[in-house]
Amino acid sequence: MTSDLTDDQRRSYLKDEYMFLQAQYEDYDKRSLTIKGWTSGGAAGALAIAFNSSYRPAIFVLVIVAVIVAAIWYLEAYWKLFQYALADRIRIIEAYFRNDPDILVKNPAPFQIYHWWFKSYSEDKPIYEYEKKRRPRRHSERIRQVALQKFVCVPYLPILILCILSVVILVISPPPPSK
Repeated sequence: MTSDLTDDQRRSYLKDEYMFLQAQYEDYDKRSLTIKGWTSGGAAGALAIAFNSSYRPAIFVLVIVAVIVAAIWYLEAYWKLFQYALADRIRIIEAYFRNDPDILVKNPAPFQIYHWWFKSYSEDKPIYEYEKKRRPRRHSERIRQVALQKFVCVPYLPILILCILSVVILVISPPPPSK
């Protein structure tokens, strides 16, 4: 099928694929910001409740908040790997349109979104010669690198630090007097 395509057809299909992939890629960031907003608001409310309640339940609330925030942070890092798996295909198509001689994938076939997503996600193979020094990477290394990016770890890391500090404050401060 793809060998029967004219160059104009290939260009048209790849342009459409590129526009779709770029919209998908940006949509991940929009949704991520929404989730960060919900998480931050919920965590702020839970921290306020923790400091406005009796000693024992307050620590329990803070531990629950920390566990939930850590889980959401991990899920966002994992989700970012899904997003980044789209990036190789976007880069391949961009290289095609600028006639980049350095790309390892020449003359890409259209209609290969899932195939390339899966290859990028599961294999992490380089698409340029210069990437061979740092790719492929183990899945756990990729998750760790993504999780520690500033725009991923904020607000999760500050919330976790606040939870830990709050537990320390509650543990070292005397319990409130009973009525």
